[in-house]
Amino acid sequence: MATAQVVKVLIVDDDSVIRGVHKMLLARFAGFQITEAENGKVAVDHFNDGNEFDLVLMDKEMPEMDGVKATRTLKEKGVHTKVVAITGDESASGAFLEAGADAFLVKPTKLSELVNLLKNFNLLN
Repeated sequence: MATAQVVKVLIVDDDSVIRGVHKMLLARFAGFQITEAENGKVAVDHFNDGNEFDLVLMDKEMPEMDGVKATRTLKEKGVHTKVVAITGDESASGAFLEAGADAFLVKPTKLSELVNLLKNFNLLN
């Protein structure tokens, strides 16, 4: 029997309710291992500590380090993990994409959008 692929996802948002919603959406799929971070600095620290992820869901407005700066920092460090900006600020897409984000979604996140994204990144069978 083949071993199922484990998909490691880092959810970065200062709002624990939003992190919970994203966890709930991802819980619909088997094999997802979720880690949470309450701001961009904590997210960067996870990578600095040697943790690896297949996908990062990144909010924009957060204390200590916002999502755009965190995305830029990760990409400048050579992190190849897919970073998806998920924010209520539609005007932030340019800043995120310039910082190196691989995709941009507007909150509230729709399951269909998340499924398409996961398929496009080959994280769903």
